[in-house]
Amino acid sequence: MQNPYRWLSCGLAAIVSFSAISQAALAGDKDTLITNPATLEAMGFEKEADNVYVVEGADPERPFDSSLYSSGDLDTQEGIFPSGSTDYSPITPKAFIGRQDTTGSQWLYSAGNGVELSRLGTEQFADAQFWDLPNGGTLEFFRWWWSDNDPNAAMATFLFEVCQPAFGAGAITYTLVTNSTSTDAANGSTAINIPSRPINTQGCYYLARVRFDTATTLLRLQKVRLQFIHP
Repeated sequence: MQNPYRWLSCGLAAIVSFSAISQAALAGDKDTLITNPATLEAMGFEKEADNVYVVEGADPERPFDSSLYSSGDLDTQEGIFPSGSTDYSPITPKAFIGRQDTTGSQWLYSAGNGVELSRLGTEQFADAQFWDLPNGGTLEFFRWWWSDNDPNAAMATFLFEVCQPAFGAGAITYTLVTNSTSTDAANGSTAINIPSRPINTQGCYYLARVRFDTATTLLRLQKVRLQFIHP
């Protein structure tokens, strides 16, 4: 007599296998799992997180060096891409909320000459989502603006691609697309080249995260922006 549970066990094995394959497929073929606990914690994740990746060419453990990301003259890049037109998705500081504390009591807006974000409390990280990105387009540049008047502390920004299966249940994966650290400047700005990362809004969304290394109005986020090419 055949084992009545044979087909059930085979089916469960297939489902588990499919789930594992689906989760692995959420990250790009050349994306690498981040396993260093200190690196994960520095980006705002639990030390034991097992679903955070990094794109090829980016290094979350390396201090930002603008020479590694040649951005060129962004003002002259409009219209030079034959595959489509250049466009932008900006995020105002008012859109950022605490990664864990969303009450607003940890944060101060309009600390400088405009709408700027500073940390007041113990929450280090604030997040905001990029909107209006075209599925099938291409990410080109990440730019952010800051005011860093604290010689003993800095801010760091991260761009994450956050994904789940497009048409079914599955675990969340985070992939670090690029990162940057502020330098001492009353009004600083840096553009970071993203090597032709495809935009996937069917299974993913794009998250900007800022880390404030200390609570002071000397560190202020002014704006972040993505530059992309329409498909």
